[in-house]
Amino acid sequence: MSVQQGKFDTGQLSDQVAVVTGAGNNGIGWGLCRHAAGELNMHVLIIDLHRNLVDSAVARLSDEFPDVRVAGATCDVTDPEALHAAAANIAHQFPGKSIGAVFANAGVIFNKTIMHSPAEHWRTTLEVNVMGVLHTMHAFVPLLQAQKSQSIFSATASVGGLVRGDGGAASYQASKHAVVAMTESLSFELATKSPQVRIHVLCPCIVGTALGETSRVNDLVKAGDMAADSVTAADIGTLANLAQTPERHAAQVFDHIAAGNFYMITENKRPYVDHDFPFDAEGIIRERMEGVLSLQLDNSDAFKPPVGGHPSSILKGPLFQALHQRLNTNKN
Repeated sequence: MSVQQGKFDTGQLSDQVAVVTGAGNNGIGWGLCRHAAGELNMHVLIIDLHRNLVDSAVARLSDEFPDVRVAGATCDVTDPEALHAAAANIAHQFPGKSIGAVFANAGVIFNKTIMHSPAEHWRTTLEVNVMGVLHTMHAFVPLLQAQKSQSIFSATASVGGLVRGDGGAASYQASKHAVVAMTESLSFELATKSPQVRIHVLCPCIVGTALGETSRVNDLVKAGDMAADSVTAADIGTLANLAQTPERHAAQVFDHIAAGNFYMITENKRPYVDHDFPFDAEGIIRERMEGVLSLQLDNSDAFKPPVGGHPSSILKGPLFQALHQRLNTNKN
């Protein structure tokens, strides 16, 4: 096993720079920034689409953790030149500091079935979720390769990138399958050339974010129906207090990094949540793999009473059963 795959002392990231895309909107990226700064003493480069989100996040993180340096870059991850410019500016923003970790985290989601998905939503999803990761790789991986010290490159996929296609968010799942495959490929490509660059793919289960709302807002801005300077950081959802918070999710991410796990499946389990209702990622992933090996696709879930709002082949484990029960209890 190469250095790239072994256990890692995250303490050595202290005084290095963490780069996080999609970090300004209180979601997974924001949690990674807070953990990097607060728990690991890392300096942070916050990258997001809108200037006011970036400025607000930089101010909040700087106020909370004054002993580290925090900088921001306004970037559309679908624009490779913008990301290359952000990468080139790191030496100026953080003089004398090496890059310890890069998280290609920016993403969008549109919860639509295939037959009700506008082609434009598919284009946006693939441009941000897939090409955005590729552009982030192209901009930052060469900087990591040029360093002799060990560093982290993580691409945010989803547990949806490891399980079968479902009855909703088809474009999102398709994009996340692509992210898993391309990150596997990057790991293989660097295994002998640059083993000091440790590659991971992040596959969150259920985290409290506002990804659906922020995707909708960004779509409005793109269409000219909303001013970019009116965008503010969104309130995150909690899924009836069953979702992981971004901060506790970040702790699980760095625990995976320390363990040397390539597939960082961040399950809803203790100590990262305060309940005993997991998403059941392992069972649903195994179900898909068994189907692939038997050359069969089992659609029996489509005929069962839905756990939530609609039949689902993946949103059916203990977490969603508990969610459905809590929502029904609140109605009564």
